[in-house]
Amino acid sequence: MIQRQRYLESLIRALNTDFVKILSGVRRSGKSTLLQLFKQWLLESGRSPDQIIEISFEKFEDDVYKDGKVLHALVRERADKDRRLYLLIDEVQEMPSWAKIINSLHVSFDIDIYLTGSNARMFSGEYLTYLAGRYLEIKVYPLSFAEYLDFKGLSHTDHLAVSFETYLRNGAFPATALSVDEQLIQTINQGLFDSIFTRDIILRGQIREPGSFMKVAKFLFENIGSQVSANNLANSLKAAGSSIKADTVDHYLTFMCDAFMLYPCDRYDLRGRARLRTNGKYYVVDTGIRNQLIGVDHSNKGHVLENIVFLELLRRGYQVFTGKNGAAEIDFMVQKGNQKFYIQVAWSIMDEQTRTREFSAFSGIQDVFPRYVMTLDTFDFSEQGIVHLNVFEFLLGRIGAIN
Repeated sequence: MIQRQRYLESLIRALNTDFVKILSGVRRSGKSTLLQLFKQWLLESGRSPDQIIEISFEKFEDDVYKDGKVLHALVRERADKDRRLYLLIDEVQEMPSWAKIINSLHVSFDIDIYLTGSNARMFSGEYLTYLAGRYLEIKVYPLSFAEYLDFKGLSHTDHLAVSFETYLRNGAFPATALSVDEQLIQTINQGLFDSIFTRDIILRGQIREPGSFMKVAKFLFENIGSQVSANNLANSLKAAGSSIKADTVDHYLTFMCDAFMLYPCDRYDLRGRARLRTNGKYYVVDTGIRNQLIGVDHSNKGHVLENIVFLELLRRGYQVFTGKNGAAEIDFMVQKGNQKFYIQVAWSIMDEQTRTREFSAFSGIQDVFPRYVMTLDTFDFSEQGIVHLNVFEFLLGRIGAIN
């Protein structure tokens, strides 16, 4: 097992706090392995094996523990007034009424609870009745570019453009990064695609017309980084001969976001200082999965790069919006605490017309927060307080870049 230190440190910092810890994220992003790494850390830190209860609802033999009474009985049997228990449950959303059961364990025993889940609906509706204010969510994503290089044993300084092209083509799930066979990588990605779309979206969402759903998904994957609304998406599909209602499109968007396949990026009016409800953007969790549906798309590499930057900002804990600046659009307005900055992303700005367009998007912004243009160019085009940053400096966390 290869360490993913950022996530492991988050779990360790949360140790023995009075919260249920939940690792959330798309299926096969590495949540199960993180639980294993955390268990290993617990053992190395002096906890005994009988203090740790480990359950995976992907294992047939653990199905019995989906019954809350059986799980309670197991914890009661292992409970010890002199020692704290550690409960680790993988894919907890497979347990009916899981939040009610987990909350009961949390208040009934001296137990520190760690869960993984692959559906954002875990954090809404009835579930919050039992766990509101009592859980800590740690969001897990497929590999960052830096993690990908480490997984592959590749240099952080040499041949980065070649490594990046492979990263974009094959994607960033740990299973694909650990493989060197291109045919096997494509097979793994197809299996991931089928599992997430079929199991986590179509079946769980009880989608009755998978064909229509896949047309919506394909449209979104082809248009990552473009402004989208349920209405204009439905109209575009109707123009192409597919009859679908905006409400249905909206449901499909919700299902894909719930399964962490898509991430929304809402619009923010910089001049009106208000969050807008329409025409946000969507980004896909992994470019390799995207390629399974639409093929390797070279038509808009700038939006693909935008997707990578967006996910990296989420990994680092930023809130990310797309900014409306009068008639212009800024790719990202980024916030964390008192930090705030603006980002434009382009594959290259060597062309003067492209460079002018990207830099002019910041015109008229009244505040003095930093402004960045990120590209793959190595020549520095910084001017008038706008920083031109090579995207690898950002993705690899170099000194002086955004961290």
